[in-house]
Amino acid sequence: PRQGGAATPEDTKRPSWTPPGIAFPIIWSTISLLRTISATLVWLACGRTLMCPPLIALAAHLCAGDTWNSITNAERRLGVSFSAVFAVLLSVYYAVYRFGTVSRVAGFVLAPSAVWISIATVLTGTIWNINKPRQPLWPVRGDGKSSPLRLPFSSLER
Repeated sequence: PRQGGAATPEDTKRPSWTPPGIAFPIIWSTISLLRTISATLVWLACGRTLMCPPLIALAAHLCAGDTWNSITNAERRLGVSFSAVFAVLLSVYYAVYRFGTVSRVAGFVLAPSAVWISIATVLTGTIWNINKPRQPLWPVRGDGKSSPLRLPFSSLER
């Protein structure tokens, strides 16, 4: 389905308070910059090591976010997206907390990410709720929305 510059396909109902499509790349670019700054502060506070608990918490959050992004934008599963966004939300809260334990400034710099994901959680739930019939909150076998598993180089001749 066409998206026409919107964050969701044109045929998906969105609440009136949905930010315009152009806002999303601006917001995410800003959050990415803040993540970079805060992660650098944590990296320095942890003695320039990447294997410290706050940075591992951020990596887990980014993994949850990428999975949610695939569910939402590639597979277009509104119900599963609503369920999965809570993993993203909890993981960003935990990352902010962990960042704050090693650097208060880093925790505050990462905090806008938690604010935005809180808004995204409400938006995701509202989009799921107003689009009838509601899609299931969990993946359903045979619903036609899943993608086949493709492994790197699996299509090469042996």
